[in-house]
Amino acid sequence: MFLKQFAEFNSICIQCHDSPDADAMGAAFGLYAYFMNLGKKVNLIYAGEHQITKPSLKLMVEHLGIPIRYVNEMPEHDILITVDCQYEGGNITSMPVKKVAMVDHHPICVETDEWCFIFPEFGSCCTVVWELLLEAGYPVNENWQVATALYYGLYSDTSSLSEIYYPADRQMRDSLQINRECLDEMIHANLQRQDLEIAGEALSHYYYDEEKRFALLHTKPCDPNLLGVISDMVNCVATVDCCVVYNETPIGYKMSVRSAKKNLPASDLAEKVSCGIGAGGGHANKAGGMLMKHMLATQYPGEDVKEILIQRIREFIREAAC
Repeated sequence: MFLKQFAEFNSICIQCHDSPDADAMGAAFGLYAYFMNLGKKVNLIYAGEHQITKPSLKLMVEHLGIPIRYVNEMPEHDILITVDCQYEGGNITSMPVKKVAMVDHHPICVETDEWCFIFPEFGSCCTVVWELLLEAGYPVNENWQVATALYYGLYSDTSSLSEIYYPADRQMRDSLQINRECLDEMIHANLQRQDLEIAGEALSHYYYDEEKRFALLHTKPCDPNLLGVISDMVNCVATVDCCVVYNETPIGYKMSVRSAKKNLPASDLAEKVSCGIGAGGGHANKAGGMLMKHMLATQYPGEDVKEILIQRIREFIREAAC
């Protein structure tokens, strides 16, 4: 009963990571609804250099009534709960707090305690929150706004549901009763024109290994969905057996992995590439993962992440051929 341990606090602040995405906002909104239902005073905030400008996220806030606020100072609170991130983990503006708890699905990168619920195997933080809400007895499907927000968060963080690997992700996807019209409107506003430029630049400067027949592409920071779109496209090239598309985030490097060969499962490739420096996994043809900067700095001090990826992909293909 993770959530019920916070019943003693009357004022709760929920903070998303800087430049929040659909997963962070959906997960935070789920917790907001739960604590509001208990009669708590709840603030839902984010900070950082940039405010929300992406059309799909603005629609999400408007259509689902998510009361998220951009702040420069921490509101008065009894406890802070960070969502889809870890306090002082690198992608969140860490302001002074009284007490802090964390709910996340990324690899652990800070010290944790009993107030932390972090499950890296889940495809989205929305799935983590959904599990917590079910455990606490909150009727998710009686609130279509929360159900739709959780679904859209999962959709956005798993490349349009194409990278769902953990049973809980599938269970949430299948059980949520959502507003399909609202969801479709957000989905169709998910990519921006600048994403075409990001994809075009990545495709114009790809790395291709002729001997091992794999491609590696780096993109500028972008929506996770775009990584999946690009990797799906590269995976259709006749001479590419597998590919990895990645970009940098404040705490690491997010990857989308694809394979067209049975002897080169994308899930195994994601695990191999991230072993000891992050987390990865998935299905035979589609997978994903995250490389953590603090782990890279320890194991590969000063080395370029591109060269690390090339080395590890080559090792994986060489071992698969044995």
